Amino acid sequence: MTSNAKNKENENSEKRDTEYQPLITANYNKKGAQFIVFLEYCAIILIILFTNKYFYQYMFEENLWLITLLPLSIYGLIWQFALYSLIIGGIIYKILVKIEPPKEGTFELDGREFHFYCYRFWIAYYTLWTLRAMPLPWVDMYGFKLFGVKVGKDVVLYDSWIDIEFVEIGDHVMLSLNTAVFSHCIYRDKFLVQRVVVEKNAIVGAEALVAPGTHIEEGAIIGAASTTHIGQRLKDYRIHVGTPCSKTFPIRIVEKDEENENEEKKGIKKSKEEKR
Repeated sequence: MTSNAKNKENENSEKRDTEYQPLITANYNKKGAQFIVFLEYCAIILIILFTNKYFYQYMFEENLWLITLLPLSIYGLIWQFALYSLIIGGIIYKILVKIEPPKEGTFELDGREFHFYCYRFWIAYYTLWTLRAMPLPWVDMYGFKLFGVKVGKDVVLYDSWIDIEFVEIGDHVMLSLNTAVFSHCIYRDKFLVQRVVVEKNAIVGAEALVAPGTHIEEGAIIGAASTTHIGQRLKDYRIHVGTPCSKTFPIRIVEKDEENENEEKKGIKKSKEEKR
């Protein structure tokens, strides 16, 4: 290749780099998703007004003493809003899934797959955000299950975020505070979706980030603030730390260590007695 050709290729690559704009909230058009969420919000308000209309008419027109129950009724309205958000959001999500089923793979940002993923994501995000405002910590579990996350029994989510599609979580798993489990990512002009599997008895430490395609084997532990790389597999019953996880340590069980120490002490004592 001549020097002129090399210079031309470098100029083209520099031009592409300068013309490329990273995809962020400020420069991505979410009008379609925002419109759907707005319609959902309006539908919920209308349903609440219709279902509670006669109760409040009865309260203010005939039985003013019921005003003493107004704080309790407002609290009930909040729960109604969360319940209707879950129901209507679930219906809209199922319709969007029928129109464009979720797929694994690598896609273009201007493709149909990415646009419908954004619609499904914002519907789920709005609903789950509403559920997480409720005082009961397990309410959002039903939301995640409704939107397709396979969650086992006795799972602890805390305030972690889980992508709604292509995520499988086994039994007795703990996702600590502010963790994020992503089955999707965006790199330049590509949209990647890969399944994430968290097997039973695994623990993801606080503020850890699980990348798409990660497979966390049974009993594995990801350290706090650690990350995984795309497609990484973490071996079972080991502690994995790093950004991304590159160091591995065995899990020490305190009870077994104490038993071993006691047995060693008994053995030493016995040998001393035999020598005497």
